[in-house]
Amino acid sequence: MLASFGVLELPQTLLVAAAGALAGDNVGYVLGRRLGRPWLERHGRQVGLHPGMLARVDALFATHGRKAVLIGRFIGFLRAMAPFAAGAAGMPYRRFAPYNAIGAIAWALVFVLLGHFLGTSWSVAEKWIGRAGLVAGTLALAAAVWWFRRHRRSDATPRGRGDSG
Repeated sequence: MLASFGVLELPQTLLVAAAGALAGDNVGYVLGRRLGRPWLERHGRQVGLHPGMLARVDALFATHGRKAVLIGRFIGFLRAMAPFAAGAAGMPYRRFAPYNAIGAIAWALVFVLLGHFLGTSWSVAEKWIGRAGLVAGTLALAAAVWWFRRHRRSDATPRGRGDSG
């Protein structure tokens, strides 16, 4: 928004926003790697992460970690948690870094340009950003619930006696 008023230059604002997003997630990833599982096991219950859920988070990042890093950038509560969880789950940095960079650049482009082009109509942008975040968050939550239920059912199926499908 400040770029649309001429207070900030648009190219520099885009660069600083992307660099800040990239740096912040790299810090989160490093903290996740350094503090890792022991920290999550010790403090995770405070935010609802019990040992069974931690195992599921590890499995999620083993199979869908790149998507979680990329998409998590656009969902408020995941924006801060995904890099830490990726590091704690042992996601290799070479797999984390490109998706983090793509997400940081895309996030900066979307939100800085949205603010720039809507300029004085920021209240309109704020309303639509809130709605988009709510929809994206609801979809992510529904997908997570579906995934956890699916895996809980497959864990409960006796080995060797299930159907073929």
